Amino acid sequence: MSGDESIARALRERELDVTELVRQAEAEARADVLARLRVLFADELLRRVQHKLEPGSVVALAGIGEGVRPLLFDLDHAALGDETQLEQLVRTHNDLLSAALADGVVVPFRFGTTFADREALEAWVERHRRPLEQELARLRGKSEWSVEAIAPERPSGGRYLEQRLATAALPDVRARLAEVAEERAGDAYLVANDHQAALSDAIAELEAAGHELRVTGPWPPYSFARLPG
Repeated sequence: MSGDESIARALRERELDVTELVRQAEAEARADVLARLRVLFADELLRRVQHKLEPGSVVALAGIGEGVRPLLFDLDHAALGDETQLEQLVRTHNDLLSAALADGVVVPFRFGTTFADREALEAWVERHRRPLEQELARLRGKSEWSVEAIAPERPSGGRYLEQRLATAALPDVRARLAEVAEERAGDAYLVANDHQAALSDAIAELEAAGHELRVTGPWPPYSFARLPG
């Protein structure tokens, strides 16, 4: 009798549940692996947490301007806990982007995108130079506009159905604005500079039809930038 047959016979004689034995073995193996991983990565995790909590400055990347030029400012970790300093940092971030947009193009990054130092940032830019050049070319001469349709207050009584019918008959805001935009993301529209007159005409048309709109812009293309991984 082979070894496998002996094991099978022994299991049958003892009426043991093989499935349960396998499940227990797998659970014990997973526990051993997890324990080992905790030992291996504990020091690295601790180092990362300490780095995040340590005071000091890092280099913040607001965006990329013409010529793949990084738009930088210094960000002190301690300032993030101070409302006044935080407001100033956000203003600095936006000012850098607005100035680059006025020059023709900017690829905006989220506030809080940071690097340990300028050397690390420059190395990152070099690694992603090609996709950044492509994104600058795609966004050149374009900006973001936000156009939000403001819903009227819900009336009481019989006027509710009347207002719903009137609203349903209005032209669709997003469909109309998409006709003059390069791209749309929700209530945000990427509009070329030479199409901004057409955007203004479309907004005026929608307002004349009865829509109340909240319009802001031009902004850096926050909703449309495709950032390198």
